[in-house]
Amino acid sequence: MKSLSVCVALIGCLAAAPQAWAGSEEEAVEQTISAAAKSVATFSESKDRQSVLKFYAADYRGIQDGETEGRESIERWLSDYEAELGKGSTLRFISAVSDLRVQVTGPTAWATYDYVFQAIRKGELEAQDSGKCTSLLRKEASSWLILHEHCSRARSHE
Repeated sequence: MKSLSVCVALIGCLAAAPQAWAGSEEEAVEQTISAAAKSVATFSESKDRQSVLKFYAADYRGIQDGETEGRESIERWLSDYEAELGKGSTLRFISAVSDLRVQVTGPTAWATYDYVFQAIRKGELEAQDSGKCTSLLRKEASSWLILHEHCSRARSHE
C-alpha cells in the first residue's frame, strides 16, 4: 500500500528577513506535504491524476518499505486505482500526516513526519499502514515539489 507549515529596527528587520522568508517557506512545505496526502484521499472523487502528481518533481525517486519507486510508479498506481473505481469498487484511501517537522535551506527543504494510510471498503477498515517518512523537496518557480521520499512502516515489537 504505497499506495501523505511554513521587527524592531531597520537592522533588526534586515536581519530577520531571511528567517521570516524561511518561516513562510516552511509553511509552504508543510502545506505541500499535507496537500499531497489529502490528494490521494480525494482522488476517488476527482479521478484527476494531476491532482496527485503535481506535488512530485518530474525526476522524483523514492523508497517505500525498501522498494524503490519513481513518478511512473505513482502514475501506475493511480491508473490501477482509477480502473478499479471504474468497475464500481468502493475502495477509498485515507492518508494522514502528523508530527510534521520542516527545515528550509534556500531552494531545498526536508520534512520528517509520521503517516497513517488506511484502505476503506464499504465503510470498513480493510488495511492500515503507518510509519515514518523523510521527504526532500525542491522549489521550482513558486512551488515546492517532492523530489525524494523515504517511508518505512513501524516495526512490530514481538
